[in-house]
Amino acid sequence: MDIINLSKELMHKQTQKNKAPAWLLTELAIKKGRELSKAHDVDERLVLTSLYLAHTIFSPIWKGDIQKNHSKLSSEFVKTYLDEWNVDKDEQEIILNSIEAHHNKVSTKSKIAEVVKNAECFKFVTVEGSLIWLHELGIRQVPFEEAVDKVIQKMEQKKGLLTFDDCIKEAEENCREILALLK
Repeated sequence: MDIINLSKELMHKQTQKNKAPAWLLTELAIKKGRELSKAHDVDERLVLTSLYLAHTIFSPIWKGDIQKNHSKLSSEFVKTYLDEWNVDKDEQEIILNSIEAHHNKVSTKSKIAEVVKNAECFKFVTVEGSLIWLHELGIRQVPFEEAVDKVIQKMEQKKGLLTFDDCIKEAEENCREILALLK
């Protein structure tokens, strides 16, 4: 069973239903997840699966209850699918922890979860991710100045969650570029 494609299909369906998050942000996280999986020698299949499933329950409402709790809600939501897809219990535990830990609300229990957290956060500390997020806020009719502030807030929040030295260094450079672009 191709768990990555099943996860991608589920996330795509949920993104359309939830009207969030922006699909292009998901794809940025996937791209970074592939890169970090190789760099940190972890199972790419579990990383990509976790990244696709991390936002299956989500909302476009800024700092709303669903958005604040999406990690736990998504983990609970996908458990049934992982069972249905006959995913091994040990792998399920890794995937579920990776989903729940990507915002530091719970501790990572594996290097895979740490890769997922870094890949997930990294999308907001790239010029591309910042522009996608700014565009998404525009679609939601957030006034421009407020949207710029939200982009910077998100960038700072996510930069603070990075734990890999290579990601931190690259994020610092990217953040300077983003600030220069937005100011």
